[in-house]
Amino acid sequence: MADGVENNNNSAPEMSNGASRTSTIFAKPFSDVSKIDVFSSQNFRLWHERVSTLLHMYEVASTLTTSKPDPSSPAKQIEDWIHANKVCHHTMLIALSNDLFDVYCSYKEAKEIWDSLNTRRRCRLTKIRYRKLLPLGDDRG
Repeated sequence: MADGVENNNNSAPEMSNGASRTSTIFAKPFSDVSKIDVFSSQNFRLWHERVSTLLHMYEVASTLTTSKPDPSSPAKQIEDWIHANKVCHHTMLIALSNDLFDVYCSYKEAKEIWDSLNTRRRCRLTKIRYRKLLPLGDDRG
């Protein structure tokens, strides 16, 4: 609060060489991610919905479907994407079981983790459906 005026927006003035600029502040209170059940290959649909809802609520979920902008993109767009990717990446990793964390911690983009988990889920469902179609005693698959 300065001179009785409160700044409630998400930017703060910066002083540089006597000129005033506005910089984006990304600090928003974030829900306790520990309340999301850890995904351990058993509760994907519930986990997926909770993580997705949380990331949409904080307006960073677009990173789950878009790759990093190329270097010729505006700096603000790249900066926003990098921040959103960090939030999504971190949120997903801390909501994974230790075994899955070990698999996905080396991924650099949240989109890669999200796509891989969705593909893994689809493959698992396909395998389950395939086994249901096999006659008893047939152990293929």
